[in-house]
Amino acid sequence: MIKKALSAAVATAALLGLVACSNPTGKSWAISYEVTGEGTTTGITYSESVDRYQDDSSQHQLTGPLGLPWKQDVILSAGRDATVTATPTGTATLTCRILLDKQRELAKATSPAPGKPVTCSKTTDK
Repeated sequence: MIKKALSAAVATAALLGLVACSNPTGKSWAISYEVTGEGTTTGITYSESVDRYQDDSSQHQLTGPLGLPWKQDVILSAGRDATVTATPTGTATLTCRILLDKQRELAKATSPAPGKPVTCSKTTDK
């Protein structure tokens, strides 16, 4: 009787654990964000998943001045948007990149004009 009750409790706990995870396989990507340019940036916003087993992402906002070059490594759940936006100080021109596994370039962009923000974005594969 105790073995049956224990088996049922273990099965229930395992099922509850799967329900609490919205991404039970943990499929996610190692993403690197980079921002380069002259001078500083007044702010950078980027996306990141808090946990590889949660199927969501959140935006982080850093306020400046922030020195350049700037780099951040994050984990992002599969199928989510990898995005980084940076605003230059003054009339500088910035460049951003998104890398997969610190090697493969997924996106690259340069400010459309001096003093204008730059954004790189790429939806990760599922």
